[in-house]
Amino acid sequence: MKKIDLWLTRHGETLENQRHVLQGQLPGTLSPLGWQQAEALSEQLKEEPLDVVVCSDLTRSYDTARVVAQAHGLMPVPTPLLREMDWGVYTGESLEDVDWKHLPPSVESMEELYHRAEEFVNYLKVKYPGKKVLAVGHGAFNRAILTFLQGGQPEEMLALPIMKNTTVVRLTIC
Repeated sequence: MKKIDLWLTRHGETLENQRHVLQGQLPGTLSPLGWQQAEALSEQLKEEPLDVVVCSDLTRSYDTARVVAQAHGLMPVPTPLLREMDWGVYTGESLEDVDWKHLPPSVESMEELYHRAEEFVNYLKVKYPGKKVLAVGHGAFNRAILTFLQGGQPEEMLALPIMKNTTVVRLTIC
């Protein structure tokens, strides 16, 4: 199998991020700062020889990806595999409202998130072997991808910090 060069990033800041709202699988709206972050990300990656830009199919991720992709003469490829964690009944609520010790069944579990990260990595291996890929995802889900690629267990993703908006981690998938 050919290696994949992966640049993993998080979407730009959203209006909902500013209010500490759990967006989960809601679309999200980039804030003015979020658009600036997307432009800065595009500038940061302008010399990188990207073959493809994949992103979550949620608006905040797609909009961020579109800014970078256009600078490379590409169109973003959306996939629901890269969506943020499903917060179930907590979707649209404040982070402070979450009872972390008693999450209801409607919330996507760490195991489910980890399994989806594995599916996403396998998707990349099948569709983009040997390619240079930018993946524009989300805070919680990017932790799941990093944990999976590091060979960790699902619960270990909680020890990783949430990736700051448009921070880039460069990885190699073999």
